[in-house]
Amino acid sequence: MNFTVDFEPIGLRFLCEEPLTISAAACLAGVSLKSECRGRASCGKCKIRVHGSGLSPITQAENEHLSENQLAEGWRLACRTVVSQDVSIYVPVTSRVTAQVFQIDSEIGGVPPTSLVRVLPIKVTPPSLDDQLADLERLAIVLKQEHTIENLWAGLPALKSLRTALREGDWQITVALRGEEVIATYPSSIPTLVGLAVDVGTTKLAFYLVDLSTGQTLATKGVMNPQIAYGEDVMSRLGAAMVDQMNALRLQMEVIQVIDAVAEELCLSRGLTKTHLLDICLVGNTAMHHLLLGLPTRPLAVIPFVPALTAPIGIYADQLGLASAPGAQAYLPPPIAGFIGSDHLAFLLAAGFGEDTRIKLGIDIGTNTEIALQVGEEIVSCSTASGPAFEGAHISHGMRAALGAIERVKISQDGTVHFDVIGDEPALGICGSGILDVLAELRSAGIINLRGRLNPDKPGVRSQNGRLLNFVLVSAIDGRREIMITQEDIDQILLAKGAIRAGIDILMDYLNVSQDDIDEVVIAGAFGTNLDPCNAVRIGLLPNLPVDRVNALGNAAGAGARMMLVSSKARKHAVSLAKKIGYLELTVYPDFNKYFANAVRLPQPLL
Repeated sequence: MNFTVDFEPIGLRFLCEEPLTISAAACLAGVSLKSECRGRASCGKCKIRVHGSGLSPITQAENEHLSENQLAEGWRLACRTVVSQDVSIYVPVTSRVTAQVFQIDSEIGGVPPTSLVRVLPIKVTPPSLDDQLADLERLAIVLKQEHTIENLWAGLPALKSLRTALREGDWQITVALRGEEVIATYPSSIPTLVGLAVDVGTTKLAFYLVDLSTGQTLATKGVMNPQIAYGEDVMSRLGAAMVDQMNALRLQMEVIQVIDAVAEELCLSRGLTKTHLLDICLVGNTAMHHLLLGLPTRPLAVIPFVPALTAPIGIYADQLGLASAPGAQAYLPPPIAGFIGSDHLAFLLAAGFGEDTRIKLGIDIGTNTEIALQVGEEIVSCSTASGPAFEGAHISHGMRAALGAIERVKISQDGTVHFDVIGDEPALGICGSGILDVLAELRSAGIINLRGRLNPDKPGVRSQNGRLLNFVLVSAIDGRREIMITQEDIDQILLAKGAIRAGIDILMDYLNVSQDDIDEVVIAGAFGTNLDPCNAVRIGLLPNLPVDRVNALGNAAGAGARMMLVSSKARKHAVSLAKKIGYLELTVYPDFNKYFANAVRLPQPLL
């Protein structure tokens, strides 16, 4: 009996025909796991977390390498665990060899820095038996005289750093301030005034270490969101949090630990420590926002999907468990609604929404796709559960953007396939941009019809198990598996495409706009950056517009987070922008099912 093994966060699904170890399944699927001992279970480097049943019993080697808590949470050694039923395997970055490809950069410039944080070199008169004034009062006198600061104050962590720095610096120190609050003090000058911006995505986290005085990005990194082990989409994670409060705590702490670790790595790359990190800005969808803060999430999972707040919040970083300068705060911009978060606000801020009155369509494509339409002074947004199909998930040979992923596809009329692979590696699967290309190319070649049905008489189309049609993209060569697109895969892609296009069409109807009225379409997100706009129009994902009106912005949410990190004016503007954004619930819109049904269909081929 066949069963599937899903490898996350790679997003690769492998069909197995007989029981085998997870290491063997990974090898056949092209997933590179660390194995310094070559499968003898002596190195313990192939740790994975398994969700599913039909697993072999825990072995002695696993008891030696894994704690009781780890075993209880589903952690196993890939080389010792045999699977025989459908399972989902979470492969942490520490166990992977092949790296993911992350969309970190954006096509958007910065803003003039007007940081809330400033640093001042200060010389303080040391105390004596004749002058026993307390440390903080002594500093306050100097700051009042030299910088007109009237009401200096400090929290306990900052006060501790002041007491140490004064004496280590021989009463010459550098003080970091937020308004009249002491954030930290240093016994010498600090090399760079730095902050951290993070786009906390459902699938990926994008990090930016930024010079607060210049706005320059000093270092970046992208990592997978470890919460993906609890489900690919937001609702799965909310469900996990509802089932068990400990799951909610784990979902929070796993993200916090990753943010903390990457922050330290980026600081060290610039010769700094986390104690130099003076400000933090975190953006994400509303579920990520609430999980990060440890807020109860059940109201987000049930009608009417109400968030805890739609206002910005600043919280001391150490309260979240993030190591930083003693009094540093994490700033979280306002969410808009239950399914429209601060990442969408950051995207609109970076894309210039609200700065003019042009008709502008903004789309941030991901596991959840947020769409905004600006008409004059009015901005209305919606969210659609487009699913992870465009990220390669739930596609037979789909995978996320990593080495070995097919990212570009051309199909001739005779069924001949030409493709490009990330890293020029042997093809392991196909990622989102390649999936979109396949759909457009199959339609142009007449291999699928308006409803997305494969034509069995066309070249490259074959029958599997006597019933299911598929189209072969890569034949099995040198022991590697073949890569195909099945009819079920096409159906999944059409549903995802239909969800996005229905959202666009409903917003256009709501604001009485035709496709010819749209001045610009801005697309954000990793998939949006790499998609071919011509093919997006050909399959009906986007309205039929000239492609020169379509602009890909890269990680615009990350760009917006950086803007709010370095600029108090950008924060104020974002809060003002958030109040202008209306939210439209698609599922209750009149004739929603009709819009969706029409959007699932493919358009006639363009001439």
